[in-house]
Amino acid sequence: MASQHRSSSYTNEEDLHLCHVYLDISQNPIIGINQSKDQFWARIEYDYNNPQSEFTITQARPKRSLQCRMQVILTAVGKLRGCIRQIENLNPSGASEQDILNRAKTLLTQDAKYQKGFKFDHVWPILKDIEKFASVNNPTSTFQRQIGNFASSQSESPTSESPTSATPGLSDFSLNINNEEIGGSSAERPIGVKKAKLKRKNDEQLATVLDTIKGENQQLVEILKKGNLDRQQNFDQNYQLQMQKVAASVFKEENKILYMDLNSIANLNVREFTRNEQLRIMQKRAQEQGLGAGSQGQ
Repeated sequence: MASQHRSSSYTNEEDLHLCHVYLDISQNPIIGINQSKDQFWARIEYDYNNPQSEFTITQARPKRSLQCRMQVILTAVGKLRGCIRQIENLNPSGASEQDILNRAKTLLTQDAKYQKGFKFDHVWPILKDIEKFASVNNPTSTFQRQIGNFASSQSESPTSESPTSATPGLSDFSLNINNEEIGGSSAERPIGVKKAKLKRKNDEQLATVLDTIKGENQQLVEILKKGNLDRQQNFDQNYQLQMQKVAASVFKEENKILYMDLNSIANLNVREFTRNEQLRIMQKRAQEQGLGAGSQGQ
């Protein structure tokens, strides 16, 4: 039952599509760096299986499958690139680029894992010159980091076989086909100089805009504070004016009571009430005058 769900082998067109997606993402200065292994391969899985791409998807490929396939391709390309470098170091006179490539492929077959030859000529033109194959000084784990470190337990180790066996055109050379030039001196995927400058310029412009917004916000806060203070002062002034008006109105009404003739009031109850009000008003004013005089004396 399990065999019914097994993925079919990759076609040449699928290999090309996968390599293009891999290069687009790994060399993108925005999404190709500062992301985890899972994020990197999740992005490759999404773009590979995107139905809106120009490539017609005949079979969806999961992330694990894409990782494994890309490892196989990059390992083979790295092996062949190492063989080319060794052939070039021999400085064969009169050899063309194609001659060197053919000799390198012959050398590659000396590896037990590649006895049937190099099987990725269809992707070689787009992978042969990418940056991680360009350095021979530091063949470190950069390649393994880019393929997710998921195959570290299967990493290639030097074999005991030597490529010095009699091979036409190569019998007098001492070569090491296990010297894979799949590393690079940079621990990050490549970023274009122009794109890096553009990103830095955009960051500087964003910082300037943020500083401007911050300054304008501070000015707005100061304006609001001043507005609140002005409103409070205006309120205090209006309140004092209203209190003065109320006090003047009360004083006027009290004067009317003080100046009333008690003998003219026939109702005894009203007359008594009016007399008490006159006494209260006079006592209040006498107290207010006493407080005023005391505050002036101080």
